[in-house]
Amino acid sequence: MNCPRCGAQNREGVRFCEECGAGFLTLCPACGAETRPGRKFCGTCGAMLGVGQAEAPSRTPPSSTSGHIAGKILTSRAALEGERTQITVLFADMKGSMELLADRDPEEARRILDPVLEWMMEAVHHYEGTVNQVMGDGIMALFGAPLAHEDHAVRACYAALRMRQTLRRHADTARLAGGVPIQIRVGLNSGEVVVRSIVSDLHMDYTAVGQTTHLASRVEQMAIPDTIMATANCVRLAEGYVAVTPLGPRAVKGLAEPVELYEVTGMRAIRSRVEAALGRGLSRFVGREADLKQIHQALGRAAQGHGQVVAIVGEPGAGKSRLIYEVVRSWQEPGWLFLETAAAPYGRSTPYHAIVDLLKFYFHIEEHDDSTQVGDKIAARLRALDDQLSATQSAVLALFGVPVEDSSWLSLGSAQRRRLNLEAVTRLLLRESLDQPVCLVVEDLHWIDSETQAVLDELVTRLPSARLLLLVSHRAEYHNRWINRSYCTQLRLDPLPPASAEELLHHLIGADDTLLPFKRLLIDKTGGNPFFLEECVRALVESGVLTGEPAAYRLVRPVQGLEVPPTVQAVIAARIDQLPPAEKALLETAAVIGKDVAFELLGDHGRDRRRSSPRAGAAWRGRAPVRDALLPRSPLHVRARAHPRSGLRQSPPRPASRPARPDRERHRAARSRPTGGPRRAARSSRARRRALGSGRTVPSAGRRQGVRTFRAPTGGCLVRPSVGSCPAAPADPRHAGRGR
Repeated sequence: MNCPRCGAQNREGVRFCEECGAGFLTLCPACGAETRPGRKFCGTCGAMLGVGQAEAPSRTPPSSTSGHIAGKILTSRAALEGERTQITVLFADMKGSMELLADRDPEEARRILDPVLEWMMEAVHHYEGTVNQVMGDGIMALFGAPLAHEDHAVRACYAALRMRQTLRRHADTARLAGGVPIQIRVGLNSGEVVVRSIVSDLHMDYTAVGQTTHLASRVEQMAIPDTIMATANCVRLAEGYVAVTPLGPRAVKGLAEPVELYEVTGMRAIRSRVEAALGRGLSRFVGREADLKQIHQALGRAAQGHGQVVAIVGEPGAGKSRLIYEVVRSWQEPGWLFLETAAAPYGRSTPYHAIVDLLKFYFHIEEHDDSTQVGDKIAARLRALDDQLSATQSAVLALFGVPVEDSSWLSLGSAQRRRLNLEAVTRLLLRESLDQPVCLVVEDLHWIDSETQAVLDELVTRLPSARLLLLVSHRAEYHNRWINRSYCTQLRLDPLPPASAEELLHHLIGADDTLLPFKRLLIDKTGGNPFFLEECVRALVESGVLTGEPAAYRLVRPVQGLEVPPTVQAVIAARIDQLPPAEKALLETAAVIGKDVAFELLGDHGRDRRRSSPRAGAAWRGRAPVRDALLPRSPLHVRARAHPRSGLRQSPPRPASRPARPDRERHRAARSRPTGGPRRAARSSRARRRALGSGRTVPSAGRRQGVRTFRAPTGGCLVRPSVGSCPAAPADPRHAGRGR
């Protein structure tokens, strides 16, 4: 059966949707018995079902992600101990509710407030936020916790706009007796907080503590009805994705300095960071010329009737969207049709999310178009292209949610309708390629919904003889089903090599020789990731460390270390949250201890995860500054608990080649002889403990303990013993608390 909320197909007999958790059972309006959706009469009392049928109380919150968010809060060690993280806090309430509800019966007040609160929560859940407090006539919501989101500020702004738009759309039903309209106001702020669960006598709350939360509440109280007010911290993270109006600095109660505020007025049609950055200007395109040439060659083959698929693979910030932008901008052959879309991280539960976005551009459908206008535009375009495509009109209309009056369509089952949807989109694109070559761009396949994936799978199977290039991008965790096809090419974008990274920095900050050590520090800290390089430079300019003009900056003061910008922290945090809890804890402990960490110092995590830890490290080899992003996430008491482990002296990494050491050769020879019995073994153990207490490094019992290093995301490394591990030894008090 199909879920009435998300449209996903489920096995027969299940009581809840296996995709979004929505309940399938409804209540008979006459006797209250549970019934299945789609039934015409109640099986208990025989009453007619349909109009007025009430839904059964859901056992899960109305959200596509609330189930696993609740599970994460209940099982996460970070939720119980607390975790410092960058999030966006949203406060929304109904303005003047006290006056509007005065002298009203409590049940009447509830009938007024409940729909408004439900619309607010639906908007938050749509963008995978967490409603952690419902406060009478308003809510508090978190974006970026307990699940980290790299675009938490954008999601919060979109949720605020959605709840305001929903309330405006239901203005007639939400209008109070006497003609007084219901209006909401929203406040947004982004920053660092400590998020944790708080257990009371009756239940457990999940909340965020810190000045960021209090400032968001103050901003919401300052907003006028029907407006959305945000701080500069929030607007900076959502720059380019939303339209804002500056309001200037405003005095905020409790703060000595005024706060720069903005009004969020709408969302922009932005699909990638590159499009969002166009307003402030793009940096120099470096290091990807060979990849650009390969895509141009694929375009040439597609133009000759040999359909192609090109997949661009890379980690966040590697430059996938920038490469696609350069492909579209630099292709000079006339007559091509470029259709672009992207999967959204919050669109996985929305069927055909990316396809509908693409078709909106193709049919020139605007946001303000009503159902009649949408239907007219679709019918006109299909007739102009090919009269035979009129048979697909009902399927295309259904994708846009437009009511279909075709009786043959209404008589079809869900599986048949799904098949016609796939056929309609595929036929449309292939028919368009007969008139002109088509380049179909689909970005961020790692966030794609299942129905869009099915459309692409169908298109790829019929691609070889079409004048069409399918250009996609995704991260390494996405499984590309088409990679083994002869007409599919995969391009992997690695971090920029040092020469290309220096060239990029040359155009970002300048060519002054005094900046050379600073450039090397930037490259080392970012691992050559282009996005991280740009964001670090941008953060240093905004903080006043770099002054001047672009490509001609100068250092005002020496830079001893680099703080990870909030934009980079959000990307790294979202990636770390995808790791299993034990591996995430392993990385967090290593980040607290230091840059080069002996595996034995990781305590229980190191001993229990010795075999699985390379997966965690290898997953981040040569990537972003993970240690610098992880360390601020650990609360101070967690850092204090991990730091004493670093009192043990760590064995230095073995160099590539070492001079001959006769003493070590004698030791190896002695180790190959019989041990001399338990008494000698005990003496050896005592000698080892004394040596560890004095800070000297000694070989372990049995084979000598070598170390192998794998690079952690900051240019640091985690150290893992190649064979075995030293027995646990007490830390020298002189070294306790000294992390590297």
